[in-house]
Amino acid sequence: MPDLFRGPFSLAYGGERLAFYVTLILALPAAAAIGFFVHEEIGMSQVALFLVVAMVYVTLGRGRLIGTSVRVHESQNPQLFRVVKRCAAALGLPMPLVFVREDYNVPVLAVGLGEPYSIIISCNWIEHFNEDELTFMIGRELGHIASGHTRFTSLLSINGNENVIISLVFGAWLRKTELTCDRVGLLCCGSLDAATRAIAVASFHHFAREIDHEAFARQHQQMGVDSVFRLGEWLGAMPYATTRVDAMRTFMQSNLYRIHEEHFVRDSAAEPAHVVARGESTVEPKDCAGWWRRYWAFMLDLIVVSAIFNIVSPPAEELKRSSVYVFGHVNLAANGGILVMFFLAYSIVLTSLIGQTPGMLIAGLRLVRSDFGKVTFGQAFWRYTVLLLMFWYIVPLSPFSRVYVSDKWSGTRLIKTERVLARAATA
Repeated sequence: MPDLFRGPFSLAYGGERLAFYVTLILALPAAAAIGFFVHEEIGMSQVALFLVVAMVYVTLGRGRLIGTSVRVHESQNPQLFRVVKRCAAALGLPMPLVFVREDYNVPVLAVGLGEPYSIIISCNWIEHFNEDELTFMIGRELGHIASGHTRFTSLLSINGNENVIISLVFGAWLRKTELTCDRVGLLCCGSLDAATRAIAVASFHHFAREIDHEAFARQHQQMGVDSVFRLGEWLGAMPYATTRVDAMRTFMQSNLYRIHEEHFVRDSAAEPAHVVARGESTVEPKDCAGWWRRYWAFMLDLIVVSAIFNIVSPPAEELKRSSVYVFGHVNLAANGGILVMFFLAYSIVLTSLIGQTPGMLIAGLRLVRSDFGKVTFGQAFWRYTVLLLMFWYIVPLSPFSRVYVSDKWSGTRLIKTERVLARAATA
């Protein structure tokens, strides 16, 4: 089967990757600009701290989203489980965890930072979709997982219902991701009519059964000449429903669709892969975090620690007159040693008490023993001491291993939290 999102046969909508990088580069300046209009004295360090706090809120909200849901499996709504299983196998994905909850706004949502991801379906919408329509909706959310979108969108929104600020800052990329995943959903259900009906139901609920879907599909061509109509789309994270239908119609008439349709029919697997086998009770290297998530958590925690230091640091005017390097308002030449010791104490206390720091919480990481047990204060202290003393050795080798010297010597492991959820689901 050809790579779905790379190479000449990529399903990614035109310009999606470019939009992502441009959005990523401009996100912080855009947030700073919005903050400036709200409060003229706000600085980049305050903006960074605000973003960390917002991500903590979204992460906790994501946990509540799953915690208030019922998990679907072979004996709990098997028909719905079968649809997800069939789509995951067709896309070559490991089986996600499937949950159902009450949500009047979002029919289907994919969340998670790594395997196994979670598909959350609204119980208020299931009864309104036919099976082929539900296949389209689930297929497109699995497309978000397969393309890697979910790793980022899970940090932007709790339930996928973005606010105006998120839409303004990230909308250029988010809209293209939706058009990309509509292609995946179309391949999964195999019918443009079913895809159109699904979009109409998701947009207008039961009223969609009373509209002319052909006329609805042509609406984009009739109104697309209006500049206000086109510019208004920029205020949302989701393209107009008529834009999506028109884009799928164009895709279905292309050679790219025929290539992928052939492989979907001929090469699709019968069963999705399983992330965790039953009975696994010790941490495996595949459960541990990679270097990029570790460094991401470190940078987020550094923002938090530096924000605390800002409270007791010298005034900004004094720092501007000095020639030392400044992180936020922290004078690293004068306070660097204190900052390191505070960061060490901050990490040791939080990981020994609750197993993670705010940065780990956002990055989806948790510090545990090799048997998934809670780490002691002594283990946390020894782990971070080794990290501090041997960083010159650990950092260069970090891309090549998931279990570092500090992990081995302290008997701890920095794991991806979704792996704990996977074991609980297969228990």
